[in-house]
Amino acid sequence: MTTATGGSAIRLLYVDDDPALCALVANWLGAHGDVAGVVVANDAKQALALLDGQSFDAVLLDVSLGASRLNGYELGLAIRATDRAMPLVMFSQHPAPRAEDVLPASELHHWSYVRKSTDLSADAVVDVVHRTKRGDVAFEGGAEGRTAGADVLQRLSPRQREVMALAATGLDARAIAEHLHLAHVSVRRELSRAYKVLVPDAASGTDLRTAAVLAYLRHADPAVPV
Repeated sequence: MTTATGGSAIRLLYVDDDPALCALVANWLGAHGDVAGVVVANDAKQALALLDGQSFDAVLLDVSLGASRLNGYELGLAIRATDRAMPLVMFSQHPAPRAEDVLPASELHHWSYVRKSTDLSADAVVDVVHRTKRGDVAFEGGAEGRTAGADVLQRLSPRQREVMALAATGLDARAIAEHLHLAHVSVRRELSRAYKVLVPDAASGTDLRTAAVLAYLRHADPAVPV
């Protein structure tokens, strides 16, 4: 598969311990013209097994992998033990550290960091992947402070916070309606209103559900990497 610019489309492995978020991000990135496909893994063991049996152009890694024995950096180093040139992109809510503070000097190649944010575009992620494949070390985002999430969440009604919490688990509007014993149209209306608060300046073509869920998770508990 080739892209519109004539280059080869990339195949990605995305590793995150949240299955619902994995599905959202995989769909979001998979719709990009430069991406041939996105395969997901929910822990280090599954990721290493997939890498052993399939070919990927780059790996996107969350920093926190839940109960997994390895965190994202440690998994990256484990991948490098068998594939020295595999492009690795950390993909997390945390502000990016200095590369030299978290990586051995011998590993400062083909390794980048993208911070999740509500205005992050698939174009930006794919661009970092391409740069990382070329050998760059692109730790994006710096250590700037986060916007306080409480202010954003307070602009949501209690019902909107309730439906967004369920949407963040991967439920669609119909399943949320069944769970809350509400009309499907009522849930769709509340989700639409919540999207306008969480993603107020969405660019044309933005997947509002994915962007809003990422924003909700970030604001709900900014101490938890998503």
